[in-house]
Parts: sequence; structure tokens; C-alpha cells
Amino acid sequence: MILTFGDWLINQQSRQDSIGALARVSGLQNPEIKHSRRKIDEHKNWATLVVNNVNPGYIEVFNEAWQEFLLAKQVAKSSLE
Repeated sequence: MILTFGDWLINQQSRQDSIGALARVSGLQNPEIKHSRRKIDEHKNWATLVVNNVNPGYIEVFNEAWQEFLLAKQVAKSSLE
């Protein structure tokens, strides 16, 4: 199973930092990500969701969260190999 940003973000809700605060923003919980026949660009979908649903101060936090997510995804992928 491939780790998704949404799943990773849900697991960050108990954190007591800015990423935890981002994870608790109601507009980002259970998002309706539109799917198409094109390859899904998970980062673009989440970036659009963040820009449209949160305070602009969270954009930098989203970028930090995305980098942490990529590291977690790489670790998860490595453990499956």
C-alpha cells in the first residue's frame, strides 16, 4: 500500500506544532480530491486545497509537511522492498 498525504496528515493531528495544527484544520479533513483520467498529481491537488481552505500562513507549513511526508513515504517504500 502506498502512503498518501491525506493518510499521513491524519496521523499528524496529535502533534503540538504547526503541522499538527494544519492537520486539524477542518477544511482539510476528508477532502474531496477530484480524480480524472490523467495521472494524479497529489501535491498539486493538496496545494490547491490548502490555498483555498486555510489561512495563508499555513502555506509554508504545508510545504514543510509535504517534505516530511515525502521522507515518510520513502521510508515506507523502502521497508516494503
